[in-house]
Amino acid sequence: MEGTEQLTPRAPVQVEPQSTRILIVDDHASNLLALEAILEPMGQRLVKASSGREALRCLLREDFALILMDVQMPGMDGFETARIIRQRERTRYTPIIFLTAHGRDESNLVHGYASGAADYVVKPFHPDVLRWKAEAFVALHLRQRALQLQEAALWERERRVLERQGEQRFRRVLDSMPQFVWALLADGTISYANRGWLDYAGLSPEQGRQREENLRCFHPEDVGRVQLTWNALQRSGRPKEQEYRLRRATDGEFRWFLCRTLPERDEVGRLVGWISTATDIDDARRAVESLRATSEAKDMFLTMAAHELRTPLQAARSYADLARMKAAAETPPQVDRALAGIHRSVNRMARLVENLLDMGRLQRGELRLDESDVDMGVLLRDVVEHFQPLPEGRSLEVSVPEDLVLRADGERLDQVFSNLVSNALRYSPDGGVIRLVARAEPGWIHTEVADHGLGIPADQLESIFERFSRAHGVAYGGLGLGLAIARGIVERHGGRLWAESAGRAGEGSVFHVLLPRSLS
Repeated sequence: MEGTEQLTPRAPVQVEPQSTRILIVDDHASNLLALEAILEPMGQRLVKASSGREALRCLLREDFALILMDVQMPGMDGFETARIIRQRERTRYTPIIFLTAHGRDESNLVHGYASGAADYVVKPFHPDVLRWKAEAFVALHLRQRALQLQEAALWERERRVLERQGEQRFRRVLDSMPQFVWALLADGTISYANRGWLDYAGLSPEQGRQREENLRCFHPEDVGRVQLTWNALQRSGRPKEQEYRLRRATDGEFRWFLCRTLPERDEVGRLVGWISTATDIDDARRAVESLRATSEAKDMFLTMAAHELRTPLQAARSYADLARMKAAAETPPQVDRALAGIHRSVNRMARLVENLLDMGRLQRGELRLDESDVDMGVLLRDVVEHFQPLPEGRSLEVSVPEDLVLRADGERLDQVFSNLVSNALRYSPDGGVIRLVARAEPGWIHTEVADHGLGIPADQLESIFERFSRAHGVAYGGLGLGLAIARGIVERHGGRLWAESAGRAGEGSVFHVLLPRSLS
């Protein structure tokens, strides 16, 4: 470094008792030693670099409060090094003092400031002047850092206050909920129980955090399931729900609750705890049980009534047949028509009775299938024959490839397609063609029954397969069991039955029956 002048020393700038780093860059070792000697009294850590590239490597490893850099260096000079430093986000605002022996040439000054210099020191310079400048920049850096730390501390304090307020507000919300809520640690330790549960169970907040005190509130028959559920949760780490009976402290009554447990995970997916809730379902459960009992009683009554009606209906049909046979020649036309009407009515009643009995068998899982090889073409043509002769303006068409055979109960499938054709005729008051089309699909036989009748509203395409359901009310007769029985029989075969319809009169409906080629 070139010779320096002597100035009257002055007291150094007072900075906070903190240390930081200063980077000094010069290609001459003697200059680096001189700069080190000048800056050492500041008490900061000095890092030396002998080239622009070495300086950039130092900046990649750590941050600096100040950079003192010689302008004239071989290879990458100070201006180019400064431009690269300013391009990096992390060092964009690090102050740079250029050291130059070219005097105060205006073009060099402009070039230096354009490259990112914060100050310029021209050689020869007084050591104290350089140190004062460095102390000023370091002091500014330390004060900025102190302000940043203070700001961060204020933000952290505000965050903690907001978290406490949020937690208090969250607890108040939880305490006002009708559901019971528990927060558990990952190992199952109860860290919180809301006021709803404490009041219901008659527990203090301390008791509400004790596992044994909580278990005493479960029905004795459910305690074992509680432990099994907890073991399953620990193994899977997945949400789970279960129904338990919990004792109410005021009267000792056990009520049914739906308990849900959800895992809590941190930002990297590690299990940190559990949240459990319990919702009172006792009234709903009792209502469902009452409805179930009523439904079972109704089904039992219908089954018994059907069985009781079966014998007299068979007798009535036999007597009507016998009367027509015995008096066939002498019977007046009006009497013959009356006997024929009795015969049709008895047959209709018999079909209704059989439908009731079949529905009961399906619900109890007692419907038996007698499997055999069934030719779909023969089956569908027999179904069509049942409905002959048809009134004028109506017709049934069958389209089935030859040798389309499946393993199934032929009589039950006859019942399915007879029900579908009967429905198609009933809901086609303006007549038209009803088509039965079957085709082979890999492993399946797909049959469609299509009409051009009233159609089915979109919101009823699924409900029509429920018991006693009728898309168009009672105006078209029937008990509303045919489709429910048909679907039950198809599903018993391992197949599917569904309907498609635009819901507009004249565009009709299509019923699809998908059956496996062989029973599993």
